[in-house]
This record gives sequence, structure tokens and C-alpha cells, in this order.
Amino acid sequence: QEGKTPIAPPTEPLDAQQTFVGNLLLPHADRLSSSQEPDVELPLALFDVQDELMKKIISKGCGEVAGQGKIAMIGGIQINTPAGTCEYFLPKVFEIRDNKNTKVADLMASF
Repeated sequence: QEGKTPIAPPTEPLDAQQTFVGNLLLPHADRLSSSQEPDVELPLALFDVQDELMKKIISKGCGEVAGQGKIAMIGGIQINTPAGTCEYFLPKVFEIRDNKNTKVADLMASF
């Protein structure tokens, strides 16, 4: 599965997001297919690709934060549950970065 060709661009605009996500997951295909619990592994892989994308975006735009401004990043996995039960949020990232993209605080211990 490693090295599969990305899916061609969609012809329907509503399919664009799913195609983009599918292409981002291609490098994780072996990880997902070899997992003993693929339903658990999929949201973890999705988080990893989204976290990488967010860090690329922040890397490109962090210089636009003025003065001593900081960027707070919080991310995780929303765990949806059946009706009538509480939903959960699994925190994976909670950090502060400066306008040079340097991590100045890791706040994950807060959870």
C-alpha cells in the first residue's frame, strides 16, 4: 500500500475535502491496514496528518503575529458516543509558540 498514487482531483466540489483527506492518509495505509484495531487507529492517523498540516500553516504564517504575540495550539480527537452518553475530547497537543514558530510552552501536563 505504501507508494500508492494519490487519487485524482474530484469533479464534484463536495468531494474535494474527502479526496484531500484520503490523499493525506496514503502514507499511513500500512499503519492502518496492519492495525489490530483499525477503527481506533484511523482517528489517530487523521489527527497526525491534521497536526502536521496545522504546523505547516503556522510555520508559514507565524511571522505575521505582531510584537511579542504568541500562538496557542490545542488539538485532539473528538470521541463521539451514542445518544444519551457524554462525548469526550482526547487532547493530543496543547502548546504555545512564538512568532518565530519556536515552542515556548508545552501545556499537555495541564490535562
